[in-house]
Amino acid sequence: MTMKKFATIISVASLALPLAFAAPLAVSAVTAPTAVAAKTKGTTYTVAKNGVKNFKARSYHIKKNIALYKGTLSKNHSKITFTRKGKLTKPVTYKVTRSVKVSATKNSKAKTFLYVKGYGYVFASQIAKGKYLPAD
Repeated sequence: MTMKKFATIISVASLALPLAFAAPLAVSAVTAPTAVAAKTKGTTYTVAKNGVKNFKARSYHIKKNIALYKGTLSKNHSKITFTRKGKLTKPVTYKVTRSVKVSATKNSKAKTFLYVKGYGYVFASQIAKGKYLPAD
């Protein structure tokens, strides 16, 4: 084998080798199943008259894991949509700064959601007033 042929083989190998390893990775990345979060529709409520109240931060705590919601007010603030975004699980003291009183239909009872600062909205009936005190 001459030096010229050897140099040609080395240059071809140096160009082809990266492609040989990259092609299977690129194909597997395309064919691998991807987890796409489905867009979930939230529940839309009508805000009661004088239903949104902002106040100084108050202490609340939870006794069990509760559902956490993201709230989106409409432009004219007469409707609000709550979309579930997870759970509130830490047994600590939370600060609540807002309450929203809503009704789904004219015949249903009004529900109250509280805004937990830094987390989102929760049902008022599922969170307790006062600071969290761990059991001894």
